[in-house]
Amino acid sequence: MTDWLKKANEVLGDLAGQAGRGAESMQLQAKLGSLDNDLDRVYIEAGKRAEELLKARQIYDDELRVILERARTLSEEMMEVRQKVQDLRQKAEPVQPAEAPAPPEPVTPAAPTATPEEATGEKTCAQCGEKISADVVFCPHCGTKQGE
Repeated sequence: MTDWLKKANEVLGDLAGQAGRGAESMQLQAKLGSLDNDLDRVYIEAGKRAEELLKARQIYDDELRVILERARTLSEEMMEVRQKVQDLRQKAEPVQPAEAPAPPEPVTPAAPTATPEEATGEKTCAQCGEKISADVVFCPHCGTKQGE
């Protein structure tokens, strides 16, 4: 009987050790996730500062311009998706009783008409005269903000 108790005690000790290692592993994974989030926040701060410097024409880096343009495009896409989610939520809301006034219809801004240059995907920078992509906010050649 003592052999059986010894064996059971060893098995329980092994299980306790495994549970302890599992808990420690989970704590380390949580810390790793927290550090990863902190690193993302630092990169975001650095990106925002780089954008400020680029707008102030204190740095001239074409690669950085491309990255920031991609960030702007992603931001616009996120706004569109958020609007779609909001629209879906509004459709899912229960219908109001007949005596309640209907909510005002959302005003959708008219889509801007494209100039012939924008239709081809290019336009000319008013400052330096270089051909640039129609959707850029800042000229990649001289840094001038493009008109609305």
